[in-house]
Amino acid sequence: MFEMDMSHEKEKKQALPEGWREFEILTCEPEISKSGNDMFVFVFVDTELNQEEEIYAVAVEGKRWFLKQILTACGIEATKESVFKWDIPDVLNKTVFGRVEHIPEEWIDRKGETRVTKKGKIVEVKALEGGRRIL
Repeated sequence: MFEMDMSHEKEKKQALPEGWREFEILTCEPEISKSGNDMFVFVFVDTELNQEEEIYAVAVEGKRWFLKQILTACGIEATKESVFKWDIPDVLNKTVFGRVEHIPEEWIDRKGETRVTKKGKIVEVKALEGGRRIL
């Protein structure tokens, strides 16, 4: 008899269409990257396709521009000293717009051959205004 924990197995998903798309923020967890940087891992859900995308937002000074975009899109305002005071519940269930680009991703198949496929990546986040994106 075989017993295998398959809870971490994920089906290969299609790349989201390119362009501005509406997302809801499902989760946010503080983590440490493989290189030792503080970061937040967000799960965004495309509201049209109901497809989840993981977002890695580095929280190290000089590299926090993406985290700043997410916080601003969620309506979190900085103080006049540019300090953001926030907690995870402040971003959960917020709806934002994200710009998806198809990025070439190189990988090696089982035969040792290099393959290139397109991967959808959210590269920019903007706020909604009255249910409409701000570009």
